[in-house]
Amino acid sequence: MTSNPSDPTWARDLNRESWNAGRYDAWVRAMGSPEVEARTLVADPAYKVRRLLPHLGEIAGQRICSIQGSNGRVAVAFALLGAEVTVIDFGEDNRRYALELAAAAGVRIDYRLGDVIEAGSLGLNGVFDALVMELGILHYHQDLARFFAVMAGLTRPGGRMVLNEFHPVERKLFVAPDVLHDYFNAEVVMGAVPDPTGEGRNLGQCAQRFWTLGEIVTAAIGAGFVAERLEELPSWTDPTIPGMFTLVAKRS
Repeated sequence: MTSNPSDPTWARDLNRESWNAGRYDAWVRAMGSPEVEARTLVADPAYKVRRLLPHLGEIAGQRICSIQGSNGRVAVAFALLGAEVTVIDFGEDNRRYALELAAAAGVRIDYRLGDVIEAGSLGLNGVFDALVMELGILHYHQDLARFFAVMAGLTRPGGRMVLNEFHPVERKLFVAPDVLHDYFNAEVVMGAVPDPTGEGRNLGQCAQRFWTLGEIVTAAIGAGFVAERLEELPSWTDPTIPGMFTLVAKRS
């Protein structure tokens, strides 16, 4: 297939391939074995989900879906707090680490291996009290309206979506490749798969589309979510600019 980052099918295939290349070893190098990381989570599960927790009420008994839940640390933390947790993610190595992590922590999570944009085929529509997403989700999607429509389908009426994501100002003006200093750049660009060890190793390339804050909120509202809260948080490296935001929305 000809390389074409703007082709959603090509981009999804590339992203899936890149995120399945040696990821288990990357997590072990970054955090230690699942057994080691489990001890950290068991000691203080609320810390891992501290940016999500204030927006969800009583966790025990809730049915929560961790969208693109990666290595499962968010899912395991919520399970330790008493939730029934499902992860949807297409990384086989992510799934392996997450399930070993859950077992070591003494909890159970349901890890569904697949593309979240096709989550409607998993038989999970309308079952979740809450969807949670954290740091590094949206720029892997080229059709934001479709993405949020799928999210709305997974959420029961009255359920919540809590999206804690990198702030577009920092991503688009200071960090993202090839889109520097153009907040409204709408191109799909190639970027490195993050190396969680911080060693800067080449773990592959992904197709990425960086969205404005207005595009994100508008797409969520258009899919049937009612925005309840939008918080902007400072950058880790420069507290004078926004680095993250949290969107809390209710499924109508």
